[in-house]
Amino acid sequence: MSNSNGHPDDTTFYQEHARSTDNPLGDPGENLSDIAGVMERVRQRIMPVWPLKDFVAVNPYAGFVDQEFLTARQSLRNLSDADTLMPVDYYREQFAAGELCRADIDAAVDELVADGVIGAERIDVNQVISLLQRPHKGSPSSDSAFARAVHPDRTLRTFAEVFDRHHGSQWSQLVLEEISKHCAAHYDEGQAVWSSPWRRLTLYQAWRSAALHDRRFEILGVPGFRKMVAGLPHDPHAALVVLLNRLEAPAELWEDYLRCEVLTMPGWAAWAKYQFAEAERRGEENTDLAGLLAMRLAYEVALSESSDFRIDWTVAVTHRRSNRSQPPRPSDADLLRYAMLKGSEIAFRKRLLEGITGGSGKPAPSRSDDRSLAQMVFCIDVRSERIRRNLESASAAIETFGFAGFFGLPIEFVPMGEQLGSSQVPALISPRFAVQEELDGDQPGTRSAIARRSRCRFLRKTWKEFQASAAGCFAFVETAGLFYGFKLLTRSIGIGTEKPSRYDGVTKLDRHRLAPTIGNLDEQGLSASHQGDMAESVLRGIGIVNDFARLVVLCGHASGGENNPLQGSLDCGACGGHSGEPNARFAARILNQKQVRASLAERGIEIPSDTYFVAALHNTTTDEIRLFDAHHLPASHQDDLQELRSIARSASHETGVERLPLLRGPNHADLIRRSRDWSETRPEWGLAGNVAFIAAPRDATRTVMLHGRSFLHSYDYRNDREFAVLEQIMTAPLVVANWINMQYYASTVDPTHFGSGNKTVHNIVGQFGLFSGNGGDLMTGLPWQSIHDGDRYQHHPLRLLAVIAAPRDAIEAILRKHDNVANLVTNGWVQLVANDECRFFRYTAGGTWEPLTQSRTRQTPECARSTAEQDAS
Repeated sequence: MSNSNGHPDDTTFYQEHARSTDNPLGDPGENLSDIAGVMERVRQRIMPVWPLKDFVAVNPYAGFVDQEFLTARQSLRNLSDADTLMPVDYYREQFAAGELCRADIDAAVDELVADGVIGAERIDVNQVISLLQRPHKGSPSSDSAFARAVHPDRTLRTFAEVFDRHHGSQWSQLVLEEISKHCAAHYDEGQAVWSSPWRRLTLYQAWRSAALHDRRFEILGVPGFRKMVAGLPHDPHAALVVLLNRLEAPAELWEDYLRCEVLTMPGWAAWAKYQFAEAERRGEENTDLAGLLAMRLAYEVALSESSDFRIDWTVAVTHRRSNRSQPPRPSDADLLRYAMLKGSEIAFRKRLLEGITGGSGKPAPSRSDDRSLAQMVFCIDVRSERIRRNLESASAAIETFGFAGFFGLPIEFVPMGEQLGSSQVPALISPRFAVQEELDGDQPGTRSAIARRSRCRFLRKTWKEFQASAAGCFAFVETAGLFYGFKLLTRSIGIGTEKPSRYDGVTKLDRHRLAPTIGNLDEQGLSASHQGDMAESVLRGIGIVNDFARLVVLCGHASGGENNPLQGSLDCGACGGHSGEPNARFAARILNQKQVRASLAERGIEIPSDTYFVAALHNTTTDEIRLFDAHHLPASHQDDLQELRSIARSASHETGVERLPLLRGPNHADLIRRSRDWSETRPEWGLAGNVAFIAAPRDATRTVMLHGRSFLHSYDYRNDREFAVLEQIMTAPLVVANWINMQYYASTVDPTHFGSGNKTVHNIVGQFGLFSGNGGDLMTGLPWQSIHDGDRYQHHPLRLLAVIAAPRDAIEAILRKHDNVANLVTNGWVQLVANDECRFFRYTAGGTWEPLTQSRTRQTPECARSTAEQDAS
């Protein structure tokens, strides 16, 4: 028999083998109800990975933030080779370079004891210094960095791992390759010429159907694999119970063992978690994670039964029972490394806080009417810090602000002629309405452009299909290879860049008019009043509610590289890994509407009639600032616009020159070359080096050199009487900054489990993810080239330091209200410092404020008066 796709009917195959099987795999029985709870707890520890087109920076440890940092490390180390601390050699190098000193380590040990870290009282500064003064091997190469992820003292391993340790085999890797083969086929989004005939089934059912006909595992040396699969239940949860019982795993170890299995394939587990989250958002069920684990256990059971090899679970059971009665105590070696991390963080904290001032006054614009030329709003992305500083240096008539790059607008952006769009929002929220793209003010022109775009993309798709087809692929190489060699050469020397597909069907003269429309908002329930609500939220969040400049520039950002599957990691994280251009242009159009301004006036926000909002885009690879929709500005503002463009060009050049030493480029022109070079592995450093999140008025940081390492969010608590804006900052941008910070941290500390390998051997799988090479696990983090320049680290792994200029009681009230944020702070995933009344206070793990007595804000007149009053009292 065969199914409608021409493949043998797997149900018939199953029935035939089920009848002839003398030793069925077993019945899940009463344990079936237990496995659901186990799977829920396992799933909670996993963070999702988003597809390449919607790349989102994720904290891979976020499932463990309810545990103290070192305890979470121990939890991971019990079940895997994963790590959360750099090797000692890294800190030896920092110590030798003077980046870490004795006073920092001494303070670190004191803070670890004060925070109640288990065992911290056993170590002292002399032990740390003694370890740091031993000879070191220098900065690691990529080979040594990836090889160091070995932990011989794990208490639990998967069956395949145990089998490999006893027999010197590589079954664990072979099993992973089998799983990757099936997952890649099942989740393919159009890359494969021939799609899986079972892709409409669940992951487990699709795998089970395919595995009934796949002889590869049997050829590798495991006879009877297909027969064993035929006897498995059709439900993945039931299959899990049966398979765990066949491995003789004690029920009390099921949760730990399944987590152990997950950590052997963190990429596919993260992708399964994403599928679950998306299904949950749609109100549907998803069993992909259970199916993924059932797949792996099936291979292991088959290996076990064919080899008659079993695991002795005694040690793991004893260890688990002992941990229930007493929390695991970290070793002295771990504590010493933790003190080195803490010391490095304290060293940075001291340098940062010494430069921050405590005032909140505005600079005086140097114009005859005492009014700023422009107020420019940038994303809080760390790469905005340099361009903001250079803009302010280029002209005192420029004010800059920091705000989330999606500008508080929960939109889905739908490109012209398409039905589905991109979610231009952070991962923590969902779009509330769709914004269509069109040729500005030209409906007939839009329709013509859509028709041309459709023809263009049809021809391109047909050409691609011919290139990849069985009939055409060899003939194509024979006839067109020479032409493509010339094309490759021109692109290599930077004179043949690809035409952006976003302009398909649009003439060069019309490209500047391709923009988001606001014409269909009423149809989606967004009346003028609702638009006024959005506009008010945006302006109050930014902190611009009065003293408006003639131009208010909303500047999104995007990267300008070529040939990078991980392009989304360099684009705007607040826009879901996309360019911030649509958000900026849509926000500017909304804020220029008369009815919206009238609504804002009723709410106490009076925007002068000669204030215009302008959209812009910061190219973080070249530092160019491009202004949009200039044709909407009246003649009275064209001179202002030209002056702003001149200032922006100067600031862009200075920013590029400032970045050259990091990129090791010979001149500013090299930045432009890198952005066009398809073979360039480091066109920019992205967010490498990020370490601080500062929510304060701009003048608190205006005079300090932050070196592009700080997320800068504009905030003045005096304009936030109920602290609603502060709550938004702490529960959204701060959490997103933590995700970004921890993605870079994990990719540096543990590139084997949480990085994405070497960029030069990346291969796209299914148009949604990456392999490093031609198989293995799905890659989830950042490539080595994003954190290391070949000689030394460009990202130094420090946990995020959050500095918030606000009253301590307001900050503490928000922490009490939001457990997820409180866990980040009290468990050591984020270091929190309050700038309150011109003094700095550290929030401890015990939920108290500890004054940083050696750190005080640099004295502005206002701050000096406040300090004098406190000292007198």
